[in-house]
Amino acid sequence: MSLAFTVWGARGSMAVSGARYFRYGGDTSCYHVEVEPGHHLVIDCGTGLRSLEERLGPPPLRFTVLFTHYHLDHLQGLPVFSPLYERANQFDFIGARRGGVGAAEALHLLLRAPLFPVPYDEVPARCRFRDLVGPLEVGPVRAAAIDLRHPGGASGFRLEGPAASIVLATDHEAGDESIDAALASFAAGAGVLFHDSQYTRDELRGPRAGWGHSSFAAAAEAAARAGVPVLVLTSHDPERDDESLERLLAKVRRHFPATEAACPGMSFPL
Repeated sequence: MSLAFTVWGARGSMAVSGARYFRYGGDTSCYHVEVEPGHHLVIDCGTGLRSLEERLGPPPLRFTVLFTHYHLDHLQGLPVFSPLYERANQFDFIGARRGGVGAAEALHLLLRAPLFPVPYDEVPARCRFRDLVGPLEVGPVRAAAIDLRHPGGASGFRLEGPAASIVLATDHEAGDESIDAALASFAAGAGVLFHDSQYTRDELRGPRAGWGHSSFAAAAEAAARAGVPVLVLTSHDPERDDESLERLLAKVRRHFPATEAACPGMSFPL
């Protein structure tokens, strides 16, 4: 089967809704590849997970879930993800351990009172947890990780499939030369780079500096440095509606013409 890497949520920090966000969507981080029939590779479980759920087949299903990190906008779709409540389904949750917290600890904190009525121990699906250490194989896809610059830490991922390679750097504040150079090397040779572009350079001169997100200009610079043919802007700020994203996208294309902005349903061969 041919593989496709699909975006189901590309909003940063918090979900938004309304006609002003129709094109680029309001759901938070969620990316997906069906690596084999019934086996789904999911990166992040933001509110975009709901759109993915609507397109899944019946149980039994298998999910391999990679977390970039455990901030709420990357987890908040999981408690209401109905496949989690099917006994026939299996989940493998994988993420880096930072500050003593891995995927297991994060989900146990999320699925408990007073935050949610169903505690983790009562989840019917079979769940397994692994710390993210080194590359891993998910069906025909090889996934490798890199540490990015974000409060508390975050992982970027490179997915190598039968047809292409895609790099995902959703939460990264450019400006540390050693990390930026490592990311450029990590992304070299990939067909597509998804890069954090939550803010403008002017916005990063104010209090948003240090919040762990890059500018549109920094994303274009990262793509040029890595030599990738296509840049996709992601982690859209919740205040950035379709019209303002279109204006900023046009500016980025003056410097890196092959630039797109992530939106629900956007898909690339993998």
